[in-house]
Amino acid sequence: MTEIRLHDVELVPERTLGSPADDEPLRGRLTFGWDLLSADHAGVPGDWLSYLGAAPDREFRHLLMVCSFRPETPDGQGDFRHASLGIALSTPDAGARPVARLIDPGERTRPVPGLGTGVSFTVTTGVLDVGVERPPAAGPAKEEWIVRGHGASQPNPQWEFRRVKGFPLVGDHPVAALVEIVPGRTNTAEILFAAELEHRTWGLRRYRARLTPAPLTLVLAN
Repeated sequence: MTEIRLHDVELVPERTLGSPADDEPLRGRLTFGWDLLSADHAGVPGDWLSYLGAAPDREFRHLLMVCSFRPETPDGQGDFRHASLGIALSTPDAGARPVARLIDPGERTRPVPGLGTGVSFTVTTGVLDVGVERPPAAGPAKEEWIVRGHGASQPNPQWEFRRVKGFPLVGDHPVAALVEIVPGRTNTAEILFAAELEHRTWGLRRYRARLTPAPLTLVLAN
């Protein structure tokens, strides 16, 4: 079992017309951690092992990352609505680039109650109005994605996180990439993160993560 140390991340608000003048960075709402593992370590997804077995002459690394979203606090208001995590893989020269051959998850879902329908009747001054009502938590549950990955077989994969009904965007969300590295060169991954929070007073506000050091660049291989 891999234990990842999480680091506090400061969320810097994007300045927009009408944003409050005293809009300060959010602290204590997001932590981020990572680990670089051998591609065939215990616990790697089964389909990754199959992929590795079909490419014995190539070199890979397992990049594991965890975003941990924390609930609203008096000093850090707003609920996470959506967030994105991206990595930009590169080498110092203009030659071949490392590639995220496989990513995990492609999609992570949760069952969300569907909406049923009913008929409502309202009588107002002798006029009968017939409408359709959709009672909450009615109807069969359906799977909605809460984490979705993009960019397999690309040097710049990305994951999106979102809240859905009954599942706020809080807690730990691990993601991973099986990176094919370029032998004999320094392979790096630059980490990029953005988030959108919903405030009761300000509405939707967008933030960029101030990762330390800025930009946060992980060395995958030398």
